[in-house]
Amino acid sequence: MRKGASGWLAKGLLLLLVASFGVWGIGGDMLTSSVGSNVIEVGDTSVSLGEFQRDYQRNLNMLSQRFNTQLTQEQARQFGLAQMTVNQIASRALVDEKTRTLRLSADDDAVRRMIQSQPAFRNQAGQFDRFLFEQFLSRNGYSEGEYIEIVRNDITGEQLFGTLEMGVNKAPDVLIDTFYAFLAEKRTAEYIDIKDSSIGFAPAPTDEELEQLIESAPENYSAPEYRKLSYVLLTPEAIAAATEVSEEELRAEFEARKDQLDTPERRHVEQMIFETEEAATAARQKIADGEDFADVAMADLQLTTSDIDLGLMAPADLLPELQDAVFSLEKDGVTEPIKTVLGWHLAKVTEIQPGETRDFADVREQLIKNIQLGQAQELLYDQATRLEDEFAGGAKLNEAATTLDLKLVTTDWIDASGNDKSGNAADLPDVTGFLTEAFARSPEDEPEVSEADGGGYYAVAVTEIEASAVKSLDEVREQVTEDWQGNWRHEEARKKAEALLVELNGGKTLEAAANELGLTVQTSQPVLRVGSAEELSPVARDGLFDLQPGAYGVNVNKAGDGTLVYGVADIIPADPTSDEEAFTQMKEQVTASIRAGILTEYENYLQKDIGISVKEQLIQEYF
Repeated sequence: MRKGASGWLAKGLLLLLVASFGVWGIGGDMLTSSVGSNVIEVGDTSVSLGEFQRDYQRNLNMLSQRFNTQLTQEQARQFGLAQMTVNQIASRALVDEKTRTLRLSADDDAVRRMIQSQPAFRNQAGQFDRFLFEQFLSRNGYSEGEYIEIVRNDITGEQLFGTLEMGVNKAPDVLIDTFYAFLAEKRTAEYIDIKDSSIGFAPAPTDEELEQLIESAPENYSAPEYRKLSYVLLTPEAIAAATEVSEEELRAEFEARKDQLDTPERRHVEQMIFETEEAATAARQKIADGEDFADVAMADLQLTTSDIDLGLMAPADLLPELQDAVFSLEKDGVTEPIKTVLGWHLAKVTEIQPGETRDFADVREQLIKNIQLGQAQELLYDQATRLEDEFAGGAKLNEAATTLDLKLVTTDWIDASGNDKSGNAADLPDVTGFLTEAFARSPEDEPEVSEADGGGYYAVAVTEIEASAVKSLDEVREQVTEDWQGNWRHEEARKKAEALLVELNGGKTLEAAANELGLTVQTSQPVLRVGSAEELSPVARDGLFDLQPGAYGVNVNKAGDGTLVYGVADIIPADPTSDEEAFTQMKEQVTASIRAGILTEYENYLQKDIGISVKEQLIQEYF
């Protein structure tokens, strides 16, 4: 748009447009357009498009953090993010409306206590930390006022909804027993496994049969979509390599960081902490009388050797009160009792690793890299900004790279996995999300600057696309023939199993059937209706619970390379006393489900009573 607006004709048209507003004014229909209208209305509460967008963006950021990648708008649609945001906003508004009607409220002291009690806002000392609170607000895009109102809403919502579930202390026993008896029943199966490979020779398929198989599963015989890409990669290392560092800068950096460059002395420390000085003094006396440090720790504090082992510690790793005392000991020495905020300490040194002082020559190369990388971060941001400006001006990726003298890399054909047409891994940037973005874009898309791992940036453009296409029969004849014959053997194995099922239902024993086929009757591990199917396939496990004792079923085996003929070997009724933890967990889950159902029904009632209006079409237009 910027590039198109830079011409004299476009500028003239813009001036005429501005002048027309000055002469005729702005119509009321413009001020009440759909862009500025409310998208959600709950009772007297209205939510504008801008407010919805802020909540939507906040949810998008949180979801992106959870998946450790920036989600695209298309991915957000697949997650149903817009509908999730609608539900959140509507639920909050319903609570606001109803609590206001009932005159429920939460005063500022209650809100303050709620915020200060949240673990996320407490420091290591367990105290409310204003800095952590502000970090949370910034990270999630809340103002302090917005978050306070959310907390106030939560408190009043608990007043509203909390009373509804108070009467549901536990689910009815008959309901719990019925659920548990159903879900905790176990069964074992007796079965024989008729392998596809036992069928032996398979006929040669005709071309028509092969074509039919390809048509039924084209995805198995298609070449993947291939793309040619061009990209620019901005990394700290690449910019750092081109940055010169003077000798004066190196010397200044060395003097400023000398203490950090030296390797401090480290000591392997064992420690025990007592509540009183008397207890620590008595323990110290035992050690002086010849008892082992670890034995005293076990006898007095029930601490194991791993409990008292602090590992290798530098002075800065210890509390200030302990540093001089510990680092003045000889090997195997033990301190006198030392008081800190944690109590009275006894510490023992079991190993001493001397420190190392490094001179300028030792660290010269390291200093060069550090200075270069430090300078590169600022230069990198500047380059990324100038690249964005080029794109905003309408430049294509290759044009911007030429203008800014950046290295433009072009690839040969690659698929979405990063492999070339020979199946070999292509030389691509090791950047999270690079391939995902490359295969989400089209050649017509305007280029964008994206942030890469490690503080770098990249921009990728699609130059050509070779669409996925079903291969010809001649190209996949060997593969499709093998698949057809495998399917044929599998079907023949199933026919043999079904014929055997008829005989079993007619009175033949599974043992006799197995002997005729040269197979062995096997017995499975006990299985539940849900969870692991053990050596059975999930469908065979499901079928096992549909069978009556003495009946048999047929289903594919776990590996998918054969067919099981199976019956019930044993039924193990549910026994709450054998797994009290699982039974208790079930009671809690059923009770929680009943409570959740009550709350859901009440919220449904509120929706009908108060009324909710959502402009779905407008939301879909923007999101």
